[in-house]
This record gives sequence, C-alpha cells and structure tokens, in this order.
Amino acid sequence: MSTEGLTITVLAVLLISWSLVARRVDRWGLTPPIAFLAAGVVLIGLNEVELSREVAKLLAEVTLVLVLFHDASTVRLADLRRDPWIAVRLLAIGFPLAVLATAATTLWLLPAAGLAGAVLIAASITPTDAGLGAPTVLNPVVPVRVRRALNVESGLNDGLATPVVLAMLGVLAAQGETAEPLPTVLSVGAVPLLVGLGLGLGLGLAGAWLIDRSRDHSWSSVRGRGLAVLLLPGLAFGLAEVTGGNGFIAAFVGGLVFGRASVANEMEEAVSEPLEITADLLGYLIWFLAGGLLLNALENGLRWQWLVLALAALTVLRIGPVALSLLGLGLRAPTVLFLGWFGPRGLATLVFGLLAFEELVPDDPLLADVAGVIAVTVLISVVAHGVSATPLSQRYGAWAARTHAPIEREPSVEPMPSRGRTAAHQ
Repeated sequence: MSTEGLTITVLAVLLISWSLVARRVDRWGLTPPIAFLAAGVVLIGLNEVELSREVAKLLAEVTLVLVLFHDASTVRLADLRRDPWIAVRLLAIGFPLAVLATAATTLWLLPAAGLAGAVLIAASITPTDAGLGAPTVLNPVVPVRVRRALNVESGLNDGLATPVVLAMLGVLAAQGETAEPLPTVLSVGAVPLLVGLGLGLGLGLAGAWLIDRSRDHSWSSVRGRGLAVLLLPGLAFGLAEVTGGNGFIAAFVGGLVFGRASVANEMEEAVSEPLEITADLLGYLIWFLAGGLLLNALENGLRWQWLVLALAALTVLRIGPVALSLLGLGLRAPTVLFLGWFGPRGLATLVFGLLAFEELVPDDPLLADVAGVIAVTVLISVVAHGVSATPLSQRYGAWAARTHAPIEREPSVEPMPSRGRTAAHQ
C-alpha cells in the first residue's frame, strides 16, 4: 500500500470510529481535541502517517477560512446591541492588551525572536476557542449574560488576530534570505485589507439576499441552501486571491455580514449544518496534525521559556487584561476571574502555528519557538480547561444564584454557539 493510501485509510478509520462513539466516550471526559491530538502523536511519531507540507498548508488555510466565516456568522449583531458592553470591552480593550502584554513577555523570555516574532507568537496564542469553550457557554447554570460575552468573544477574536498574524508572517518572510514571497491571500496591507473588506461585505450581503429570496420563493430545498452557505467562504477566499485581496479577511467579514443579514441562516438551523460538519471534519484533522507539531516542537527538548510563557498566557496575561477591560461595569471578582480563566486556546492557535510552519524559512530558529510555545499552550489549555469547565461552571453558577449577583444576572440574549463543533458536549 502506498504512503498516501495508508494515510487516507488511517485518517478515515479514525474519523469514522470517532463519529460512531463520540457521545459515549464524552462521558469519560475524552474530547475530540484530546483524542485526535493523541492519535497524531502516536501515528506521526511512528511514521505510520505522512502528510506533505503542501497538504498541511492547504488544510490549515481551508480550515481557517471556514472557522472565520462560521464563527462570525453565529454572532448576531442585532442581539449584541441589547447587551454589548462585556463582549465589546473584552474584544476592544482586553484582547489588544493581552496581545501587547504577551508580546512583551515573549520578547523578555525569548529575545532572539525579535519584535515581529514576539508579536506573531502573542497574536497566535491569545485568541480563544469557541469549540473548547462550549462546556461553559452551553452550561445553563452560568448566568446567560456571562455565557453570551464568552461566546461573542470567542467567535470574533480569531478574526481580530488573523491580520496581525499574517502581517508578522509577511515581515518575517521578507527578512528570510531564502523565503518565498507570501501569496497575496496571505498578505496584509492597505490594498489586500480593503479589497478583502469590500469582498466580504458585498458577498455577505449578496449571499444573504440570494439565499433568502430562494427560500421565500421555494426555489430551493434546505439542503440546497445549506450547500450554498458551505460554499460562500470558499467563494470569498477564491475571489480574494484573484483580485488581490486577503481571503481570510473576506471570509471573516463575509460571515459577520451574512449572519446579520440572512433570515434563512437564523430561522433554519439545518442551513448551517453542512458548514458545521465540514468545519468539524477539518478541525479533527488539524488536531491530528497538531500531534506532529508537538513532536516537532519537542524534538530537541522542552524549553522552560515555552512552559512559563504558556502558563502566563493562560493565566495572568489573560486574566489581567480581562480585569482591566471590565473596570467600571460593576462585575464582582468571581465573575471577572471566571471570564478571565475561561479563555481556552485551540483550533485557531493551531492553524496559525501551521501557517507559520509552512511560510517561514525551514531552518529559521524562530520556528522552534513558535511551534513550541503554541504546542505547549494548546496542550495545557486542552487539559486544564477541559477538566475545570464543568466543576468551575457549577460552582460559579451556584455562587451567582446564591448571592443574586445583580449585574451578572441582568437580561441578555441566549448565546448561539456552533451547534456542530459543540455537539459532543450536549
């Protein structure tokens, strides 16, 4: 059997097996990230599975496009206006502060990374993961206002981080003596950014209008509309590549606009199912590839700087900016600590790591630090947030109910997290 055939066979068996037992093993605390990360470590470590750099890059790009579009489309901007302040502050104040603080800490711990490398690492490990946050966002004992804020934050902060990551990759690639120029779709500049914004806005509005008209006039089935939604982020990415725009920006803005403008996307849950299932599938593959990234990062040993930076990014460098961003809202300390702690790092961080691994010069010493920090951060987050999600949510919910915390329990809008990517937790 060829290497390619063996790889496809092994991955297909893994995906089918997980699909058939996911609900059962979830009772044992075995989540998809843990399962596929472990499988990647074992099979890639034993050289049983081999994926080319080109395939890994393609998977990373397609996954990021789908995740950006989907997560943005689940944020209802009209609903957000009814209770904006926690989420807006987390995104507009907390996120930039966290990136800056993490970059400064990275530059202190890893001075050889340079400013661009430090910002790349910081922007990669700061975004939170909507899927890994599902046990908290879906737990009804947590006040809905708090769950809504976490859901909106995790749905949008990967889109905010993407331009920063791509810009730093461009700077680092330009500094490499043998680096190939970044493709237009990976570049960040005035023209690609504006073109991406314009494409996302136009495509989101046009897609929503066409799908809604098709629904209103009974020109299509729910399945057909679901297929159209699945193809929208791919269309945004492709149009951006041929017109000189940034495809990731186009996908993110397109999803944000589409989620706001489309009645069908809001009223028919089945319309988003093909997109969610595809995002699930690609997400599992990315977690599998993360096993290889972890092996590569630890090939020459674990640096203490990676461990310190990962622990700091998940604790003080997250909780501190969150606390500063929420000053003046009247939230009590348990709520601030709860919001600060539940910032799990996952899929977006891994995709950024894979993009860096593919775009930078192969022998660049910065790659070891980027891969090491990302791998250690995600590994700790998967375990720590996975273990603590249910018990801490129960304790916090009981505290909020017992103390009748007024600010936390103000009316809000029920969060609408990804149904597909959180299905195992329901």
